[in-house]
Amino acid sequence: MAVKYALGVDIGGTKVAVGLVDGTGHVAYSLKVPSNKESSETLFQCVCTTIRELLNSQQLNIEDVAGIGVGLPGKVDVENGVAVFQNNIPWENFPVVKRLQKEFGNIPIKIDNDVKVAAYAEYRMLSLEADDMFGYITISTGIAATNIINNTILRGSGFAGEIGFMPVRSFGRTSGLEISCSGPAIERQGKQMYGEDLSTKAVFDNWRKGDITASAIIANARDGMVQAIHNMICLLDPKIIVLGGSVAQNNPDFIEDIKTVLGLSLHHEQKHILNNIIISKIDNGNNGIIGSAFLVQ
Repeated sequence: MAVKYALGVDIGGTKVAVGLVDGTGHVAYSLKVPSNKESSETLFQCVCTTIRELLNSQQLNIEDVAGIGVGLPGKVDVENGVAVFQNNIPWENFPVVKRLQKEFGNIPIKIDNDVKVAAYAEYRMLSLEADDMFGYITISTGIAATNIINNTILRGSGFAGEIGFMPVRSFGRTSGLEISCSGPAIERQGKQMYGEDLSTKAVFDNWRKGDITASAIIANARDGMVQAIHNMICLLDPKIIVLGGSVAQNNPDFIEDIKTVLGLSLHHEQKHILNNIIISKIDNGNNGIIGSAFLVQ
Protein backbone atom coordinates (compact mmCIF):
# COMPACT_ATOMS: atom_id res chain seq x y z
CA MET A 1 0.00 0.00 0.00
CA ALA A 2 1.62 3.25 -1.16
CA VAL A 3 -0.30 5.53 1.24
CA LYS A 4 -0.45 4.85 4.99
CA TYR A 5 -4.00 5.51 6.08
CA ALA A 6 -5.37 5.92 9.58
CA LEU A 7 -8.87 4.84 10.53
CA GLY A 8 -11.10 7.66 11.75
CA VAL A 9 -14.28 6.65 13.58
CA ASP A 10 -17.04 9.20 14.24
CA ILE A 11 -19.69 7.85 16.63
CA GLY A 12 -22.95 9.72 17.13
CA GLY A 13 -26.47 9.18 18.26
CA THR A 14 -27.73 8.46 14.74
CA LYS A 15 -24.75 7.10 12.83
CA VAL A 16 -21.35 5.47 12.98
CA ALA A 17 -19.00 6.77 10.28
CA VAL A 18 -15.62 5.21 9.54
CA GLY A 19 -13.06 6.51 7.06
CA LEU A 20 -9.57 5.79 5.77
CA VAL A 21 -7.72 9.11 5.98
CA ASP A 22 -4.28 10.01 4.69
CA GLY A 23 -1.85 12.41 6.32
CA THR A 24 -3.23 15.42 4.43
CA GLY A 25 -6.77 14.89 5.73
CA HIS A 26 -8.12 13.37 2.52
CA VAL A 27 -10.84 10.80 3.17
CA ALA A 28 -10.05 8.14 0.59
CA TYR A 29 -12.84 5.72 1.53
CA SER A 30 -15.65 5.87 4.06
CA LEU A 31 -18.65 3.95 5.29
CA LYS A 32 -21.61 5.16 7.34
CA VAL A 33 -24.22 3.01 9.09
CA PRO A 34 -27.02 3.73 11.57
CA SER A 35 -25.96 3.55 15.21
CA ASN A 36 -27.20 0.42 16.96
CA LYS A 37 -27.95 1.80 20.41
CA GLU A 38 -29.86 -1.10 21.94
CA SER A 39 -27.05 -1.57 24.45
CA SER A 40 -23.41 -0.72 25.02
CA GLU A 41 -22.41 -4.03 23.41
CA THR A 42 -24.57 -3.65 20.31
CA LEU A 43 -23.07 -0.23 19.69
CA PHE A 44 -19.54 -1.54 20.20
CA GLN A 45 -20.14 -4.42 17.79
CA CYS A 46 -21.66 -1.96 15.30
CA VAL A 47 -18.39 0.01 15.41
CA CYS A 48 -16.21 -3.10 15.03
CA THR A 49 -18.30 -4.50 12.18
CA THR A 50 -18.18 -1.19 10.29
CA ILE A 51 -14.39 -1.00 10.67
CA ARG A 52 -14.00 -4.54 9.35
CA GLU A 53 -16.40 -3.93 6.45
CA LEU A 54 -14.46 -0.86 5.35
CA LEU A 55 -11.11 -2.65 5.57
CA ASN A 56 -12.46 -5.67 3.70
CA SER A 57 -13.92 -3.48 0.96
CA GLN A 58 -10.43 -2.16 0.26
CA GLN A 59 -8.71 -5.52 0.77
CA LEU A 60 -6.78 -4.17 3.74
CA ASN A 61 -5.77 -5.73 7.05
CA ILE A 62 -5.70 -3.85 10.34
CA GLU A 63 -1.89 -4.01 10.20
CA ASP A 64 -2.02 -1.86 7.06
CA VAL A 65 -3.30 1.20 8.94
CA ALA A 66 -1.44 3.61 11.22
CA GLY A 67 -4.00 3.23 13.98
CA ILE A 68 -7.60 3.94 14.99
CA GLY A 69 -8.86 7.29 16.22
CA VAL A 70 -12.35 7.62 17.67
CA GLY A 71 -14.50 10.69 18.28
CA LEU A 72 -17.62 10.42 20.41
CA PRO A 73 -19.99 12.77 22.23
CA GLY A 74 -19.93 13.64 25.90
CA LYS A 75 -17.23 13.40 28.54
CA VAL A 76 -14.20 11.34 27.54
CA ASP A 77 -11.25 10.22 29.66
CA VAL A 78 -8.58 10.63 26.99
CA GLU A 79 -5.69 9.37 29.10
CA ASN A 80 -7.39 6.09 30.04
CA GLY A 81 -9.39 5.65 26.84
CA VAL A 82 -12.78 5.57 28.55
CA ALA A 83 -16.14 6.96 27.41
CA VAL A 84 -17.22 8.42 30.76
CA PHE A 85 -20.73 9.70 30.05
CA GLN A 86 -22.80 10.38 26.92
CA ASN A 87 -26.37 11.61 26.64
CA ASN A 88 -27.18 10.05 23.28
CA ILE A 89 -25.26 6.77 23.18
CA PRO A 90 -25.37 3.94 25.78
CA TRP A 91 -21.75 4.09 26.93
CA GLU A 92 -21.08 4.94 30.56
CA ASN A 93 -17.54 4.33 31.83
CA PHE A 94 -17.05 2.16 28.77
CA PRO A 95 -13.39 1.17 28.14
CA VAL A 96 -13.33 1.97 24.44
CA VAL A 97 -9.58 1.73 23.84
CA LYS A 98 -9.12 -1.49 25.82
CA ARG A 99 -12.03 -3.15 24.03
CA LEU A 100 -10.83 -2.05 20.59
CA GLN A 101 -7.32 -3.33 21.31
CA LYS A 102 -8.81 -6.66 22.29
CA GLU A 103 -10.62 -6.79 18.93
CA PHE A 104 -7.90 -5.40 16.67
CA GLY A 105 -4.62 -5.96 18.48
CA ASN A 106 -2.04 -3.70 20.03
CA ILE A 107 -2.10 -0.91 17.46
CA PRO A 108 -2.25 2.83 18.27
CA ILE A 109 -5.81 3.66 19.38
CA LYS A 110 -6.94 7.01 20.79
CA ILE A 111 -10.30 8.56 21.61
CA ASP A 112 -11.55 12.07 22.24
CA ASN A 113 -14.70 14.17 22.41
CA ASP A 114 -16.39 14.68 19.01
CA VAL A 115 -16.23 18.49 19.08
CA LYS A 116 -12.55 18.36 19.98
CA VAL A 117 -11.70 16.00 17.12
CA ALA A 118 -13.69 18.17 14.69
CA ALA A 119 -11.69 21.15 15.93
CA TYR A 120 -8.46 19.20 15.62
CA ALA A 121 -9.24 18.45 11.97
CA GLU A 122 -9.66 22.16 11.28
CA TYR A 123 -6.51 23.02 13.22
CA ARG A 124 -4.29 20.51 11.46
CA MET A 125 -5.53 21.46 8.00
CA LEU A 126 -4.85 25.17 8.59
CA SER A 127 -1.12 24.51 9.22
CA LEU A 128 -0.83 27.25 11.85
CA GLU A 129 2.36 28.27 13.63
CA ALA A 130 3.05 26.50 16.93
CA ASP A 131 2.30 29.56 19.07
CA ASP A 132 -0.91 30.51 17.23
CA MET A 133 -3.97 30.19 19.45
CA PHE A 134 -6.78 28.46 17.55
CA GLY A 135 -10.48 28.62 18.40
CA TYR A 136 -13.34 26.45 17.20
CA ILE A 137 -17.04 26.79 17.94
CA THR A 138 -19.75 24.47 16.67
CA ILE A 139 -23.26 25.91 16.35
CA SER A 140 -25.62 23.08 15.61
CA THR A 141 -27.89 20.84 17.71
CA GLY A 142 -25.61 21.92 20.53
CA ILE A 143 -23.00 24.62 21.04
CA ALA A 144 -19.47 23.86 22.23
CA ALA A 145 -15.95 25.16 21.78
CA THR A 146 -12.35 23.98 21.63
CA ASN A 147 -9.06 25.85 21.79
CA ILE A 148 -5.75 24.45 20.58
CA ILE A 149 -2.19 25.76 20.73
CA ASN A 150 1.09 24.05 19.84
CA ASN A 151 -0.84 20.96 18.71
CA THR A 152 -2.32 20.64 22.20
CA ILE A 153 -6.04 20.72 22.96
CA LEU A 154 -6.79 22.83 26.05
CA ARG A 155 -8.78 20.57 28.39
CA GLY A 156 -8.73 22.18 31.83
CA SER A 157 -9.91 19.55 34.31
CA GLY A 158 -11.65 17.67 31.50
CA PHE A 159 -14.75 19.76 30.79
CA ALA A 160 -13.23 22.75 29.00
CA GLY A 161 -15.12 24.16 26.04
CA GLU A 162 -18.66 23.44 27.25
CA ILE A 163 -19.76 26.98 26.46
CA GLY A 164 -23.32 25.81 25.93
CA PHE A 165 -23.70 26.39 29.68
CA MET A 166 -22.41 29.98 29.43
CA PRO A 167 -25.04 32.45 30.70
CA VAL A 168 -26.30 34.94 28.12
CA ARG A 169 -29.24 37.32 27.88
CA SER A 170 -32.13 35.84 25.93
CA PHE A 171 -35.34 37.78 25.40
CA GLY A 172 -34.71 39.81 28.53
CA ARG A 173 -33.77 36.88 30.78
CA THR A 174 -30.55 35.11 31.66
CA SER A 175 -30.33 31.68 30.05
CA GLY A 176 -27.75 29.19 28.81
CA LEU A 177 -26.13 29.79 25.42
CA GLU A 178 -27.14 26.42 23.99
CA ILE A 179 -30.73 26.56 25.19
CA SER A 180 -31.04 30.07 23.71
CA CYS A 181 -29.03 30.07 20.48
CA SER A 182 -28.65 26.54 19.06
CA GLY A 183 -30.55 25.18 16.08
CA PRO A 184 -33.24 23.49 18.24
CA ALA A 185 -33.55 26.70 20.29
CA ILE A 186 -34.30 28.73 17.17
CA GLU A 187 -36.86 26.12 16.09
CA ARG A 188 -38.50 26.07 19.53
CA GLN A 189 -38.71 29.85 19.66
CA GLY A 190 -40.22 29.84 16.17
CA LYS A 191 -42.95 27.45 17.24
CA GLN A 192 -43.69 29.49 20.35
CA MET A 193 -43.76 32.88 18.66
CA TYR A 194 -45.56 31.87 15.46
CA GLY A 195 -47.91 29.42 17.15
CA GLU A 196 -47.17 26.74 14.56
CA ASP A 197 -44.55 24.15 13.70
CA LEU A 198 -41.61 25.88 12.07
CA SER A 199 -38.16 24.52 11.31
CA THR A 200 -34.90 26.32 12.00
CA LYS A 201 -34.47 26.70 8.24
CA ALA A 202 -37.92 28.28 7.94
CA VAL A 203 -37.08 30.82 10.65
CA PHE A 204 -33.90 31.79 8.81
CA ASP A 205 -35.83 32.03 5.53
CA ASN A 206 -38.36 34.37 7.16
CA TRP A 207 -35.51 36.43 8.61
CA ARG A 208 -34.09 36.94 5.13
CA LYS A 209 -37.51 38.20 4.01
CA GLY A 210 -37.49 40.84 6.76
CA ASP A 211 -40.15 39.19 8.91
CA ILE A 212 -40.29 40.96 12.30
CA THR A 213 -40.79 37.82 14.41
CA ALA A 214 -38.00 35.90 12.71
CA SER A 215 -35.74 38.93 12.95
CA ALA A 216 -36.24 39.00 16.74
CA ILE A 217 -35.40 35.29 17.03
CA ILE A 218 -32.27 35.49 14.88
CA ALA A 219 -31.12 38.69 16.59
CA ASN A 220 -31.44 36.90 19.93
CA ALA A 221 -29.29 34.01 18.68
CA ARG A 222 -26.82 36.44 17.13
CA ASP A 223 -26.40 38.45 20.32
CA GLY A 224 -25.81 35.32 22.39
CA MET A 225 -23.15 34.08 19.98
CA VAL A 226 -21.54 37.55 19.92
CA GLN A 227 -21.21 37.41 23.70
CA ALA A 228 -19.70 33.89 23.61
CA ILE A 229 -17.18 34.73 20.87
CA HIS A 230 -16.28 38.00 22.58
CA ASN A 231 -15.56 36.08 25.79
CA MET A 232 -13.23 33.71 23.93
CA ILE A 233 -11.42 36.65 22.32
CA CYS A 234 -10.96 38.46 25.63
CA LEU A 235 -9.71 35.37 27.41
CA LEU A 236 -7.48 33.73 24.78
CA ASP A 237 -7.01 36.20 21.88
CA PRO A 238 -7.11 33.53 19.14
CA LYS A 239 -5.28 33.99 15.84
CA ILE A 240 -8.24 32.39 14.06
CA ILE A 241 -11.71 31.14 15.01
CA VAL A 242 -13.45 28.53 12.87
CA LEU A 243 -17.22 28.20 13.14
CA GLY A 244 -18.67 24.79 12.31
CA GLY A 245 -21.97 22.99 12.67
CA SER A 246 -25.11 23.17 10.56
CA VAL A 247 -26.32 26.57 11.76
CA ALA A 248 -23.01 28.20 10.88
CA GLN A 249 -22.33 26.34 7.64
CA ASN A 250 -25.85 26.71 6.24
CA ASN A 251 -26.21 30.40 7.11
CA PRO A 252 -23.10 32.40 6.18
CA ASP A 253 -25.12 35.63 6.23
CA PHE A 254 -25.92 34.94 9.90
CA ILE A 255 -22.19 34.66 10.61
CA GLU A 256 -21.54 37.96 8.84
CA ASP A 257 -24.23 39.55 11.02
CA ILE A 258 -22.48 38.14 14.12
CA LYS A 259 -19.17 39.60 12.97
CA THR A 260 -20.72 43.02 12.29
CA VAL A 261 -22.22 43.28 15.78
CA LEU A 262 -19.11 41.77 17.40
CA GLY A 263 -16.96 44.44 15.79
CA LEU A 264 -18.89 47.15 17.64
CA SER A 265 -17.71 45.88 21.02
CA LEU A 266 -14.12 44.85 20.26
CA HIS A 267 -11.12 46.84 21.46
CA HIS A 268 -9.03 48.11 18.54
CA GLU A 269 -6.28 45.64 19.53
CA GLN A 270 -8.79 42.80 19.08
CA LYS A 271 -10.26 43.79 15.73
CA HIS A 272 -7.71 41.68 13.80
CA ILE A 273 -9.87 38.66 14.56
CA LEU A 274 -12.74 39.94 12.40
CA ASN A 275 -10.83 38.92 9.26
CA ASN A 276 -10.05 35.55 10.80
CA ILE A 277 -13.46 34.34 11.91
CA ILE A 278 -14.27 31.84 9.19
CA ILE A 279 -16.77 29.09 8.47
CA SER A 280 -15.53 25.53 8.26
CA LYS A 281 -14.71 24.47 4.71
CA ILE A 282 -14.61 20.75 5.49
CA ASP A 283 -17.61 19.33 3.66
CA ASN A 284 -19.71 16.18 3.84
CA GLY A 285 -19.57 16.17 7.64
CA ASN A 286 -16.13 14.59 7.47
CA ASN A 287 -14.36 16.69 10.10
CA GLY A 288 -15.19 14.09 12.75
CA ILE A 289 -13.63 11.29 10.69
CA ILE A 290 -10.61 13.41 9.74
CA GLY A 291 -9.94 14.71 13.25
CA SER A 292 -10.28 11.24 14.74
CA ALA A 293 -7.78 9.84 12.25
CA PHE A 294 -5.38 12.70 12.99
CA LEU A 295 -5.25 11.54 16.63
CA VAL A 296 -3.03 8.64 15.52
CA GLN A 297 -1.18 10.35 12.64
